[in-house]
Amino acid sequence: MPLPLQTRLLRVLEEREVVRVGGTRPIPVNVRIISATHCDLDARVRDGRFRADLFYRLSVLRMTLPPLRERPDDLAPLAEWCLKNALAAMDIRPHANLHAEILRCTPLLARYRWPGNVRELRNMMERLALFLAAEPLQALTPNLIGRIAPEILRDDVSTTTAPVASVLRAAHADTDESLQDVLARFDGNRTAAASYLGISRTTLWRRLGEKN
Repeated sequence: MPLPLQTRLLRVLEEREVVRVGGTRPIPVNVRIISATHCDLDARVRDGRFRADLFYRLSVLRMTLPPLRERPDDLAPLAEWCLKNALAAMDIRPHANLHAEILRCTPLLARYRWPGNVRELRNMMERLALFLAAEPLQALTPNLIGRIAPEILRDDVSTTTAPVASVLRAAHADTDESLQDVLARFDGNRTAAASYLGISRTTLWRRLGEKN
């Protein structure tokens, strides 16, 4: 905001009055101001690019919100909440395994730096909701996320040194119960179950053999 406009905003905050464009009568206002920035306002005040009096008037209560990449514990609940809301907007009821599927995908989501923070996560979940709506029986798997959001798999945005393949393998470490649930969903059809899990039929056979 240019400095002259900053002066006008400060006057509004101090006097709690505004004058409409073309008007002459001051109008009282009763508002609370919540401001947000990704800039270093202390530095801008020192450089003369932000009025010090406006800065101190706005900064009555200051809060620092860490970026999403520094809050890995928030990823799963935020992703689930965003996805459920996106599905609800299309009148689609999420299936019972959604929470477990989100947890299985969290290691993959956690390796991404999320430059767009929660807005980017919400956008991605809305994108996923469109694909899940098209195929209601489709599972939310790391492979599905990798196909829909390939930026997740880029090594140059990784926050870890773990290769993508190892992250996907760890995310697919299904329990015996989840394998049986998937088989039950498809009435024992192993080809359909393997497709649902995003793995080959051979891999499914091998995992079932390991469980027995």
